[in-house]
Amino acid sequence: MTSDYDSLAQDFLTGLIPEERTKLYNDLLALEEVHKLNQHSSYYTFKNLKRAVHRHSERRKRTFRYMNSFNNELIIHQIHEQHFFKNKYCIHVYFNSQEYNYLFIDCLLSVLKAPTSRPMRNFQEISI
Repeated sequence: MTSDYDSLAQDFLTGLIPEERTKLYNDLLALEEVHKLNQHSSYYTFKNLKRAVHRHSERRKRTFRYMNSFNNELIIHQIHEQHFFKNKYCIHVYFNSQEYNYLFIDCLLSVLKAPTSRPMRNFQEISI
């Protein structure tokens, strides 16, 4: 499954211009940091009683949207969910309207973090 994610990530990133790749990289680094802090945490609050009356409510905190030159679309939603008084944090990842898990973001980050090898220029000696 991760090899599928790797190939999807590689294909998506090849269609991005360098400025968009940089922006995506910075957004994903920030998202990774927040996800590490909140992925296994939940808390209870009685502050928002209006929302607690409803069984389930969710609020989007941030949304990232990227489209490459091949018209592949990546949408990432950071969501705060509340079930009665229990609150938790989650991330929804959609690539071309299909939902993926957080592993896709990890694959994107690993491809972006990998050093790019630039071809060496060949210099020819000029004899005078």
